[in-house]
Amino acid sequence: MADDITGINKLLNNELEKEVSADELNATVSDMMGDENYRIFVAEHNNEIVGFIGVHFGVAFENKGKVMRIIALAVKESYQHQGIGTELLEAAEKCAAQNEASVIGVNSGLQRVNAHSFYEKQKFVKKGYSFTKNIELAE
Repeated sequence: MADDITGINKLLNNELEKEVSADELNATVSDMMGDENYRIFVAEHNNEIVGFIGVHFGVAFENKGKVMRIIALAVKESYQHQGIGTELLEAAEKCAAQNEASVIGVNSGLQRVNAHSFYEKQKFVKKGYSFTKNIELAE
């Protein structure tokens, strides 16, 4: 699992341009592994993680049944356009069906134009804008 954390951390920092330390990611993944509503799938090549997808199951007011949200999807740049993202998404979609999710949702940053094209090719429909607000946590 430590190798998985290291590989996922590199993808988060390099491909998704997130600033996440290995310790922070390890704590987050530990929390996820204790919750049956989270799943993580990885793609490996020569014992190196070259892609991953993380999903979360929940509910939403506007949908019947469960909703599966893609919380992260990344493929190492040198492995992109080789079907790895599609394979990861297909694995997540199978998981969604097995868990009776009726909808899959994903947010994608405005600057990630190539990701938008990928999702549209995968038959995702642009639905709206995503807004975030950071909250200071009490120490």
